[in-house]
Amino acid sequence: MTVRPTFLLGLGAMKAGTTWLHDQLAASDQVVTGYRKELHVLDVVDLPSESWMRARIAQRAQRAGRSLGESGRADAAALHQAAMVADVSLYPGYFAGLLAGGAALTLDITPSYALLDRTRLAWVRSSFAELGVRAVAAFLMRDPVERIWSHVRMVQGRAPEKYPLSSEAHLLELFDHPTYEGRTRYENTLAELSAAFPGTERHVGFYESLFTDRSVASISALCGIEATPGAFDVRANVSPRSGVLSESTVRRVARHYSATYDAVARACPEVDLLDLWPSTRLL
Repeated sequence: MTVRPTFLLGLGAMKAGTTWLHDQLAASDQVVTGYRKELHVLDVVDLPSESWMRARIAQRAQRAGRSLGESGRADAAALHQAAMVADVSLYPGYFAGLLAGGAALTLDITPSYALLDRTRLAWVRSSFAELGVRAVAAFLMRDPVERIWSHVRMVQGRAPEKYPLSSEAHLLELFDHPTYEGRTRYENTLAELSAAFPGTERHVGFYESLFTDRSVASISALCGIEATPGAFDVRANVSPRSGVLSESTVRRVARHYSATYDAVARACPEVDLLDLWPSTRLL
């Protein structure tokens, strides 16, 4: 195993097992984690679509600042996160500092990083290298229909009053909305990722095959740590199913993303998508 400290940038996809992966890696005594699985720094800095998160971070920092002024005590994580958003050059140094304690790996897995462009991804790689840290990246994908449906069920569970219809009905309303489409156009993330990180420094995998010893071993090797036994009986942030989707709905959503299926098939020729993603048969 490499002794060079490593930073893992997790790009998502949303609802593709990123929380499980974070927890699996964090269980190793070779890993040091930050104060959140999802730091939401690079996305907030670069993406206009994430302005709502920037506002949330600012509000937390304002509350922390008031608390600091009134009592001398405050939420340091909220202040630090806001500082990194205000000055993104602080981001690599924070993780390098975590690694200074002797850990082999630290990580930030924020699914909306799937929307970052190659310029920012290349910046991550070079900025960490300047600090003596090897940066690697991981991107997990999931059957597009299943990913979006899980996403819909998640938001529906959080705000049922806003989504009173069936999850299938809302899926048909939302599958091509920019919030859902941007996180499902894997071809865009694959292109930006491959332009910024060489093949030896990136992992492209699938939710459907994530929960296996082989997958854990592959990601652990990329990160330069020993693989720990997989917690395959554990699932995180599961969005409960309320039935099955009709074939017509699966076909409509899948065909909208036909270019995504084609791009993934080209990028991962060793994978049988017909077997991995059943919706492929309806293209």
